[in-house]
Amino acid sequence: MLKVIIGCAVIFSFVCMLLAAAPFTPAISGSFIMLLFAGAIGYKGYLQSSLILLLINTLAVIGSPATDIDNTDALLFLPILFSISFGGVLLGVRRLTIKHVL
Repeated sequence: MLKVIIGCAVIFSFVCMLLAAAPFTPAISGSFIMLLFAGAIGYKGYLQSSLILLLINTLAVIGSPATDIDNTDALLFLPILFSISFGGVLLGVRRLTIKHVL
């Protein structure tokens, strides 16, 4: 069941990435949510799926013209969001390596 959810999340992320190229679209918020989801499943140990989600959604956030970098709130929000998502994946990698070493 979790594999189906992760597969649907990858498809949703890909659609959000394609739609985020338009300047006035709310698809970027879907990419923000999928970044958090990628961090969560990376922490749980599904590293390949979380890395794919991180790649797709990072490209969508960075390449979107809807991301306003002139706004200081956006400049504070993006590093926090990326820290949570990439941090979840890094903690998942660490948990798996400690589990297999011992």
